[in-house]
Amino acid sequence: MFERRIVSVFLSLLAMVVPAALGCNQGGGGGGGGSTADEPADTSGDEPSPGTSTGEEPSVTSEGPVGPVCGDGIVEGDELCDGVELNGMSCADVDPTFTGALGCSADCLAIDASQCVGEAVGEPRIALNELTSKGAEAGPYAGKGDAVELFNAGDGPADLSGWRLSDDDTFPADKTYVFPEGTKLGPGERLVLVELDVMTGEGDLPFGISSSNPETLTLVDADDETRDALTVEGVAAMVSWCRLPDGTGSWAHCEQTLGAPNVEAKSICGDGTRDGTEACDGLDVGAAKCADRGFTGGAMTCTPKCTLDSSMCTADVAVAVNELESTNDDIELFNAGAEAVDISGWILTDLALDATYDPKADLEKLVFLAGTTLAPGQFLVVKKGEQPGQHAFGLSSNGDTVTLLKPDLKRVSEVSYAADQAALSFCRVADGPQGSWAAGCTPTFGAANSAP
Repeated sequence: MFERRIVSVFLSLLAMVVPAALGCNQGGGGGGGGSTADEPADTSGDEPSPGTSTGEEPSVTSEGPVGPVCGDGIVEGDELCDGVELNGMSCADVDPTFTGALGCSADCLAIDASQCVGEAVGEPRIALNELTSKGAEAGPYAGKGDAVELFNAGDGPADLSGWRLSDDDTFPADKTYVFPEGTKLGPGERLVLVELDVMTGEGDLPFGISSSNPETLTLVDADDETRDALTVEGVAAMVSWCRLPDGTGSWAHCEQTLGAPNVEAKSICGDGTRDGTEACDGLDVGAAKCADRGFTGGAMTCTPKCTLDSSMCTADVAVAVNELESTNDDIELFNAGAEAVDISGWILTDLALDATYDPKADLEKLVFLAGTTLAPGQFLVVKKGEQPGQHAFGLSSNGDTVTLLKPDLKRVSEVSYAADQAALSFCRVADGPQGSWAAGCTPTFGAANSAP
């Protein structure tokens, strides 16, 4: 935003000191006892001295130095400028943002900046602008955990050096992000901060955003003044919770647009009603059934991101995926039945299964070797690796789906987990296909599961 700034700069000067008059002293000649006005001097006997003139001596006039002349194009004396001669000054010397033509006053005693033009520098307005408690689904921030976007809605740049952001208003060191020295945010610019990955050291925020409980974020500047604060129900931020319009508007459900202008959500995941492109929402799974996915029993459920979840569907065998974790990528199978089960040729994969799934194209799947069986009550831990009996695919910390298939591609067991749910252990309680899934279990790979 530009505005014309007209400035006249008048500088006070000291008055020139000019001698008012030159004093002339008159004195009388005479000898040692000179005459007075009452007694005129006796000159009757005086004779002119040889070589002296008897005529009148000419008067002598003494002139002072000539002062500076305004208009001669030369800066001198008390002049600050003279005509086009500005003593090397420009509009930028009046204000660094000014451009244009600097001038000189008519008396050469002041600088005239009335023709300088400057950019109006406004104030920044930094605001929390968007956040997600389940991480970005796509784009440059995908797979990086919970995220918070800041936006400068003002018309001036901001220096965020030393600012702090936390989900605890007491700002403990282990739950507070301190903006590094030199962090800048210009007008209309966005800054996206992602959750710190303690394993790799990558990321920013040393805290997560709950997807189920109320969460409060507080932003303070380097002087500990609160610049913005937000309390949000965790479920509202599973996809995106943002300001509409950016930086100044009210908070609402949004499409996920981290790093770009906010957009109102076409559907609201988490309100319990399927709308837009949602496959399900809460308990509303529509007409979806476990049998649609090749299972023989169980109940279809819905993920927090409003996608169908067959984790509670069951097959005609007692073998099931029973526990997994996304740090070392261990996966446990369990036979809850009373008879041994031959799983030769069965497939373990993390690829999405649909009508286009081709096991030949799935190069990272595990196909169990001939003669592989699970005895009643037996646990089988499958490690990640390239050796026989190991799986080659990794388990994403941002959420994934693992499926156990028979050789004819009929599903035996399938489980989906969300971001961070499997960082420690995601397990069934109790063990086996009838157990419910829980996050934060005590890792017990190869043994009975332990509830959180």
